[in-house]
Amino acid sequence: MPTILPLLGVPLVFAVFTFFARTQKAFARTVRAAAVCVAAASLLCVAAHYGDVYSADLSAYPRIKTVMLAIEVAMSAYLIYIGAARRHFLLSLFSAAQIGAFVWFEAAYGHSIRVKEAVTVDRLSLIMIAIVGVIGGLICVYAVEYMKDFHRHHPEYKDRRPMFFTVLMVFLAAMFGLVVSNDLSFMLFFWEVTSLCSFLLIGYTRTPEAEKNAFLAVVINTFGGLCFTVGIVLLAVYENILDLNGLIRLNPDAPIVVAAVFLIACAGLTKAAQLPFSGWLLGAMAAPTPTSAMLHSSTMVKAGVYVIIRLAPLLGRNAAGVSMTLVGGVTFFATAVLAVGQSDAKKILAYSTISNLGLIVACAGINTAESLWAAVMLIVFHAIAKSLLFLAVGSTEYQLGSRNVEDMDGLFQISPALTTFLAVGIAGMFVAPFGMLISKWAAMKAFVDSGNVPVVLMLAFGSSVTLFFWTKWLGKLIANAHRTAPTNYVMRGDEKVSMYSLAALVVVVCLAHPLISSGFIAPYIEGAMLTPFASPIASRTTTVIILMLCMLFIIPIVLLPLYTRRRVKRTSVYMSGENTGDNRSFRGGMGRVRPVELRNWYMPSLLREKRLLAAGGGVCALIVLGGFFVAMGGAFL
Repeated sequence: MPTILPLLGVPLVFAVFTFFARTQKAFARTVRAAAVCVAAASLLCVAAHYGDVYSADLSAYPRIKTVMLAIEVAMSAYLIYIGAARRHFLLSLFSAAQIGAFVWFEAAYGHSIRVKEAVTVDRLSLIMIAIVGVIGGLICVYAVEYMKDFHRHHPEYKDRRPMFFTVLMVFLAAMFGLVVSNDLSFMLFFWEVTSLCSFLLIGYTRTPEAEKNAFLAVVINTFGGLCFTVGIVLLAVYENILDLNGLIRLNPDAPIVVAAVFLIACAGLTKAAQLPFSGWLLGAMAAPTPTSAMLHSSTMVKAGVYVIIRLAPLLGRNAAGVSMTLVGGVTFFATAVLAVGQSDAKKILAYSTISNLGLIVACAGINTAESLWAAVMLIVFHAIAKSLLFLAVGSTEYQLGSRNVEDMDGLFQISPALTTFLAVGIAGMFVAPFGMLISKWAAMKAFVDSGNVPVVLMLAFGSSVTLFFWTKWLGKLIANAHRTAPTNYVMRGDEKVSMYSLAALVVVVCLAHPLISSGFIAPYIEGAMLTPFASPIASRTTTVIILMLCMLFIIPIVLLPLYTRRRVKRTSVYMSGENTGDNRSFRGGMGRVRPVELRNWYMPSLLREKRLLAAGGGVCALIVLGGFFVAMGGAFL
């Protein structure tokens, strides 16, 4: 317990300090210290509990649940009030129903069910603790200077940085609490805290667009919280179960278990922004970059897939498992296609995130050892690479005054560091030998072995589409046909520390993935599946990975002096007329200056965003509704 308490206590203590900070120096010192302490606490916990599964019995402290219930009632009262005041009545309805059901449950059943292991830390928990602590801490460090520049560029927004950094700290504490909770009522409490934090962060600027997206996020996630609550009530009333470890030991084909698991997994779908619930995550792109990075890489969406992975032993060929597999597969393919039609870098990252989360959900849904291995490995690599990309896009937007991929042509001449960060992040998402490609290969093999032909086809075509949009972006970064005029923005030290660290982690984790597999993922799968497990990646693969990394990084660096010694004659780009000198325009017929048009193909007439979102969302909605009626019908008819 001594190593678990700092995970919650450290960020909460620093949350108080940041709330009362008022100067840039105070923010910088407090947030840097918080990031170091949070990362240290998470790594200390990983080191302390690596060798065994740690559990703690909190039944001797009944006041903990009382305090949590009081806080949850206060949060729900706030959401009910603000929903009614801003005429978002669905928010008030979902919040009232959720807290009403939970209070009734606690009064009628909660006190009579004893959970011996309210807190449990196993290998999967340790992976999530490391992701939240290290990546979350680096995002907070990046935010120090970024938010200062944000308000310098946007003086029309009220400076509410004390609230912003306070909520970030509470967010990290809630995620730590969620991933170590074995008591489902504890997990639900932290689940609701993350929903409230996302609402506050997305609505930070208080513009009409920000408020609209913030309310959309909290309405969808409150609906998920209601599903979670009803699932807990079913388990308590019919199975007398309130702990996650006890739940996964139940018969996966028992009707009540299938119904409860389906509801809790649906809560995971809302938090993971799967179709048809993806709108809130797309709207969150309007928030400042640190918010986007935090939501996508180490907190909100990872909480959703984490819960579904925890439920994987109860999924498979039942209504809950089939629904999760199909929703994940359709989401993976549909949002990958949607990413192809985007030129806004943040939107590409958003659709890419939803797509990869869909693959994780599908892997958990089929419930095989290999697919579970792929799901956990995807979480690790996605968290690191995607956080690097979000932070790099945020700085690129300041550097170029735009986050449009088409404006990143020639970025290397303006900022080699930013180009490198973006290239490493993109490579981490789809280039061999980085882990996303390895994990997708393992997922493909798992789906083939399980006989899920429709999902195999969606994975194959979705992966091909993924290659298309990442290649387009990477091609723009290394091209130099014309150059966007830079601003006077200069990257700060905090931003460099965060991005250099994340870029290094992309490479290090790629090399260390066999150790992550054998030391963390394989033991977790053996414990969850109750069967011996061998990693799908052979030991000889590590040698190949090292050689490929050398080809990607070391050889070009070694040969760099040879290229710098060569005298290269610079000439202007040939165009259909006289180059005006900036490589962006030329003099055509009659001396008229014409701009150069050299763009990627986004197929706007084919890939209409609203139409594709409606189609994909409609298919997934039908799958969810079908699964709901089958699960509930089996339980109560």
